Amino acid sequence: MHNSNLTLSILLIALAICISGRSHSQTIDAKDFGLEQISTGGDCMPVFRRALQACREQGARELVIPPGTWHVYPDYGFEKTLAVANNNPGVKRIAFLLDGLEGFRLTGRNAEIICHGTLIPISADDASHLTISGLTIDWARPFNFQAEVIAIHPDQKAFDLRVHDEVVYELRGTRLVFREKPSVSPTAWKEWAPPTTELESWEHNLQWNMWFDGQTNHPIPGEHQWALQPDPRVQEVGARTIRLFDAVHILPKVGWVVAVKGMMQPNRTSPAIRIARSSNVTIDDVTIQHAGGMGVIMQRCENVAVDGLQVTLPQDKGRLVTTTADATHFNGCRGDITLQNCTFENMLDDATNVHGCFVRIEETVSPKTLVCRRVHSQQRGLVVAEVGDHVRLIRSDDLQPYAEAKVVSTTDINSDLFEVTLDRLPEEGIRPGSGLYNVTWQPNVTIRNCTVRNNRARTMLLATAGDVLVADCLFEHSSMAGIQFEGDNGFWWESGPVQNVLIRKNHFRNNAGAALRIWPQIDSTRFPNAMYHGGIRFEDNLIETSHRLICEGCAVDGLMFKGNTIRMTSPQPTADTRAPSFVFESGRNLRIEGNAFEGKDPLLIHAKTESAIPTMEGNTGIAPATHDK
Repeated sequence: MHNSNLTLSILLIALAICISGRSHSQTIDAKDFGLEQISTGGDCMPVFRRALQACREQGARELVIPPGTWHVYPDYGFEKTLAVANNNPGVKRIAFLLDGLEGFRLTGRNAEIICHGTLIPISADDASHLTISGLTIDWARPFNFQAEVIAIHPDQKAFDLRVHDEVVYELRGTRLVFREKPSVSPTAWKEWAPPTTELESWEHNLQWNMWFDGQTNHPIPGEHQWALQPDPRVQEVGARTIRLFDAVHILPKVGWVVAVKGMMQPNRTSPAIRIARSSNVTIDDVTIQHAGGMGVIMQRCENVAVDGLQVTLPQDKGRLVTTTADATHFNGCRGDITLQNCTFENMLDDATNVHGCFVRIEETVSPKTLVCRRVHSQQRGLVVAEVGDHVRLIRSDDLQPYAEAKVVSTTDINSDLFEVTLDRLPEEGIRPGSGLYNVTWQPNVTIRNCTVRNNRARTMLLATAGDVLVADCLFEHSSMAGIQFEGDNGFWWESGPVQNVLIRKNHFRNNAGAALRIWPQIDSTRFPNAMYHGGIRFEDNLIETSHRLICEGCAVDGLMFKGNTIRMTSPQPTADTRAPSFVFESGRNLRIEGNAFEGKDPLLIHAKTESAIPTMEGNTGIAPATHDK
């Protein structure tokens, strides 16, 4: 009897251990919380909220969203005031709030999340080993206006647009606005914010626009030539058909499609996935069909792997815009960032942008303490530096460094200003017009087997001191340059001079600008010897282009342009054959070797300074460099 009791006790203890172990590794399925009882198009936010709360209470490691199309509205969303890098900060409603979770998976099994209004589908702060997979994210109503040109009236300086079926618009007198939902009355007083219990809404005019070819989905180059006036005279001439008068300097063509984001601020309110101050994040097999801002925005994150992300147009909806800003964006990150097997199409900005932040030094308040300002409105509240980080002091006009120091402490004054105490300042003190940026948080970036097509702006912007590899990718039909390296301390305030970059075996096809553009905001006339980016190798790539602009460089210290093949895709190039194809405003240690241009009229090279004249060897169809004297 004694032995049998002992055996039973052991079994009960073992069973308790097993149950306990399961509770920390179990999966919770949202369908068990009444998801399938929600009527078609009904709000699934309360169900998702309860399921996520159960995950926290039970220590579950995975929340599964079953197959189906599930709608979420802001009304029952989590609410937080968020700093959202390069998007509009403020109070946000959130569907899946994943703050502080460790080793957690949000898994969709062919699940489509349809969002309504201004909200963020997925947001996480201070998470680790977080995985998001198998989800499709879209919005019921896109954040942009879209309409096709169906007639031109040159004598009236007017053209007719057929408005896309998903757009809600209204005319107030002769002025057009587009909105999230119809207003109660076109003359209603709209100055008051809606109560937080009501469906949040938005409204825009025609201020910011981009044109696409309706047959090919390609962006029309030279967007500023056809920029719409913010509030042109508009007349309704038929069902969902409007006529715009004196709206553009050059009339568009029949079949073109205009996409409008509206007012410059705020028009990045609702990124699809936002993650901050987190580590070891994986995004796998996720599709983003639309977002009112970035597709994925990561800030102050360490080690991010993105595999199979598809930022693509939905089928059978007739849309021409996916995200209204970048497909992916990484601000102030470190560790390893990997993008592979991804497709990014029809964004209204870049496929990815990797950078840090410049902040402006306002004053010195003690021997080692500075007051700094986050200048850009979309930097507000961001963590720029923390204890132990190293920062570099730079002159704002030429971006040249003159000191480095270690952060001893930081204190936020408000979302704009913060104090930072350093272990040392230069003996001569802070120079007038100075800024600083973080040199500790500089990620390595690997981008492989990705496709970027039909987007406004560049394909990629890269600004990090870490190792960068871009290989085996297709970049086609961007409205500006291919891969671009920037940096400025006066507009976007994006930092990060590169020092070790390999761009290899990629295919650049019919991008509107240069395949490679290295262009920090440094006035080479005033500062011809100021260098910024360097260590860039552009090797064994195929460039197919209808124009002749191949490479542009400013303030470049170290460029190897080697083994590339350049072909024309049009027998009549859109650029003057006498215009230079390689333009170097300033630089040194530049080499152009073993490249082949397959076309007549050799490509020309022009250097503005003697030090920017590249060394040349073994090229075909590329003429010797000339320079200003």
